[in-house]
Amino acid sequence: MEHPLRRSPRIAAFVASLLGAPLCAVTLSWATTVQPVALPELVQRSATIVHGTVLETHSQWEQGGGQIYTYVTLAPKEVLKGAREGVTSVTFRQIGGQVGDRVVYVPGTPRFSAKQEVLVFLTGPDSAGFPQVMGIYQGAFRPGSTVAGQRRVDALSPDAVTSLLPEKPRFPGKSAPATPLEGSFGDFLQRIRDLAREQAKGPAR
Repeated sequence: MEHPLRRSPRIAAFVASLLGAPLCAVTLSWATTVQPVALPELVQRSATIVHGTVLETHSQWEQGGGQIYTYVTLAPKEVLKGAREGVTSVTFRQIGGQVGDRVVYVPGTPRFSAKQEVLVFLTGPDSAGFPQVMGIYQGAFRPGSTVAGQRRVDALSPDAVTSLLPEKPRFPGKSAPATPLEGSFGDFLQRIRDLAREQAKGPAR
């Protein structure tokens, strides 16, 4: 599966090199960019999509001390794609975090906190067996403030807003759907359910 992150091979090497420097705080200063995609493609590329509540987060050195990762554990409210039925928790990780006086931050990385309600699009397992957020920030959302009695969709990172493209019309003469983040959080969830179901069936014959 192609990961939509650009320059991703450089992240690990860059983080590792910075961690060798005698600094108390380390920040990756270059901009993190991803390939913009429409919601159907984001759903297709994701191995798992989970709507849930953050149980806890913690940061630690990767085995061998190469780099710092932050681990996020969710209690699923709903698994919209992937993961076995009846799963009680989902843990993923992302590059960066703080261990002691060492801090590593990748610009655009979403911040997760306990009791936070989130919706995440996750990759398949990485080399250590953990999924990661698609495109670092592209696949992380939460329900936002209520407007007209409905919760809107908020991205956990501002960069995610411009990385999700409007969908193309599926039939000739039909107008394209509105930008996904302009609707309610409930509508966003339903569109993802529909897409996951349609894609699981395969192309119509």
